Amino acid sequence: MKKTDKTSSSVPFKDRPLGKAIAEYCESSSAVIAFFVVLVFVLAAIFASVISPQNPYNLATLDLLDGTLPPLSKSFSGSTYLLGTDEQGRDMLSAILYGLRISLSVGVISTIIAFVFGTSLGLIAAYKGGRFETLLMRVVDLQLSFPALLIALVLLVVLGQGVDKITLALVIVHWAYFARAARGSAMAERNREYIEAARALRLGDLRIIFRHLMPNVMPSIIVIATTMVARAISTEATLSFLGIGLPITEPSLGLLISNGFRYLFSGKYWISFYPGIALVVVIVALNMMGDRLRDVLNPRLKR
Repeated sequence: MKKTDKTSSSVPFKDRPLGKAIAEYCESSSAVIAFFVVLVFVLAAIFASVISPQNPYNLATLDLLDGTLPPLSKSFSGSTYLLGTDEQGRDMLSAILYGLRISLSVGVISTIIAFVFGTSLGLIAAYKGGRFETLLMRVVDLQLSFPALLIALVLLVVLGQGVDKITLALVIVHWAYFARAARGSAMAERNREYIEAARALRLGDLRIIFRHLMPNVMPSIIVIATTMVARAISTEATLSFLGIGLPITEPSLGLLISNGFRYLFSGKYWISFYPGIALVVVIVALNMMGDRLRDVLNPRLKR
């Protein structure tokens, strides 16, 4: 019985039922906790306008007399600010929920676009080979030789501030990771029997690539996508903290941390502390999910 369990654990994800893979993921309590943490953050971001005590960016609801109130303080109207307020009287809990919405949106959307673009190019390069593969990999190697943050900085200096601008910058920065991973995984699959059979049946190249080749390289790409969301969120937060990511009218967690940093040494820690905690928790939870998915989707890498 033990021998059977050991053998089945090394079976690739594509050959195992989905339910068994989910059960294997749930064997790690920390991974389950990370999943529910991410789920709570996502739901909080989606329903921020419903569950937030205040719309922190509606000037009509703000009162400067409530500025920099510590946590659990009461406003002049009688309401309680659980996490305090910033210098403009914004409820920090509401600001964090709205900031989560923008941070998660930028991270998820940029990762999806980079995933589609980079994976498609990597698969085509591996299947076709030749000059296109050589040229693509030289471009990928050149881009990955520079720090991602430096490339994003240069792009935002050219593009300017805004959610769409930083999303585009993150796509340009991250597509190369997916292209390299997809090409590497597809190289091991392109000469397999099922690909040769599809060629013998004279199926179209695009059909072979996206219907037969792509499903067999997806497990490793999914793991990269999970961790790339966390990397995109942290990169956006860094850029916004530096003041070149998002404008003040589109605040993310990084911008909230930046706004409170100047008050940190005057004792008003909560303005940047709580957004920082939220940022750290969501990034750690996403990385823990990616780490467990790696073990489940590719058992050969299990430690």
